[in-house]
Amino acid sequence: MTTCYNGDSKIITETAACGGSNIKAPMRLDFLRALREKTPEDWPDIYIFRDEGSAPLCYETENQAADRMNCVGLVSAPSDTLTAMLRSGPVKARAVSLCTAAGIPCPPDSPEVWGFTAEYSVDNKLQSVLDTAVAQAFARGAGTMELLGEKARYLVMQAVPENVIVQSFAAMPAQTLPPELIPDPPVKFTQADAFGELTRVLAYRLCGMNVRLIGNKGCGKNTLTQTVDWLLGVPQYRMQGNAELDKLDLLGGPTIENGTMRYQLSDMLCYLRDGADVVLDEGNTIKPECADVLHSLTDEARRIEVPGYGLVKMHPISSFTITMNEDYAGTNFMNEATIDRFTPIQMSQPEGVTDILRRVVPTAGDTSLRICDVIYCGIRDKIKAVDGLDPEAMTIRGFVDALRAEPLLGLKLGLLDNVANKPQDAYTRLQLTELIESMIR
Repeated sequence: MTTCYNGDSKIITETAACGGSNIKAPMRLDFLRALREKTPEDWPDIYIFRDEGSAPLCYETENQAADRMNCVGLVSAPSDTLTAMLRSGPVKARAVSLCTAAGIPCPPDSPEVWGFTAEYSVDNKLQSVLDTAVAQAFARGAGTMELLGEKARYLVMQAVPENVIVQSFAAMPAQTLPPELIPDPPVKFTQADAFGELTRVLAYRLCGMNVRLIGNKGCGKNTLTQTVDWLLGVPQYRMQGNAELDKLDLLGGPTIENGTMRYQLSDMLCYLRDGADVVLDEGNTIKPECADVLHSLTDEARRIEVPGYGLVKMHPISSFTITMNEDYAGTNFMNEATIDRFTPIQMSQPEGVTDILRRVVPTAGDTSLRICDVIYCGIRDKIKAVDGLDPEAMTIRGFVDALRAEPLLGLKLGLLDNVANKPQDAYTRLQLTELIESMIR
């Protein structure tokens, strides 16, 4: 059985439209005029970029490509292959024909000329590599061909380097556990380029290292950990860090069963022993003496001697992940010994949420998505400002909930309840309320 991960031919054709309200009309007309006046053999190269999560943009020349304001058109319906390629940088293409707004080829003198079709080459050597990796994982019982093919396509779409993809498939264990124990986020993490957060977390996990994800609320920390565990096919156990967490929670303790006293290991140690990823949310809120418990588990020994029980060894595929926000109330400075055992990755805040919200709430209308994106950007800017809002003002989940409730309650009320009223600080709630009411009358 063969699954196509990266296109099925070496030449891919995409339709580009020289239209859209954000395209400079003089530049667009000059470009089309140049195509009309030259033969196809003399048409200029096209450079295609992905501009901050929006639709890919087409440029006439390499020099103009350096200036994002000089774009001449949008790719009408970019393929998965092109989208994946754009995560690694610009794509060089050639215009091959002029077309109508519907993408139908037409002669240069046609009054219906609206855009063009562009051709670019795709290196398909990855296809055979992935076929082998998927086949070996399938033979090992790591999942169905359908599931493994889905993972391969996702990794290609995220432009994850070939060696990381191959090693990820090699690390997938045989699936002997119930599927519900393995995370399957409805919206998978999206990285901006080939060496974004997804690639780096995967690489460190494959090297047996532990990761510390640092970022504000809504930046995708939980989605990233769930996506990585879904890819690798390992269960996930989440713990909420707080100042009340003690060694009993981390290690376990004696219990009486049928009149006999025995030691009951904590859920955390059971999961680490049996091959799961343990995620400690807000790890910088726990007491330093509790963090010390993690040291022998997260260094090269990967084991711990539990008083009253004995030695507990981490499973080879198990890992320990910490998520944290450095600016929240109640956080502590982690001691150097703990910090040294976790590779830190600073999570970037999304520049916009339109694409995320559209994937999570596919029924949402374009106008509602645009309003949510503007409000999100407004909140982000207020947080970044001098003496700005508390980071707790940011909540992507709040926008999702507002859009889901919109058919019954309307967008404004949904945003006021799920975005403006979530922060505990009264001043922050007032600022968010004023921002939302300024957008929706």
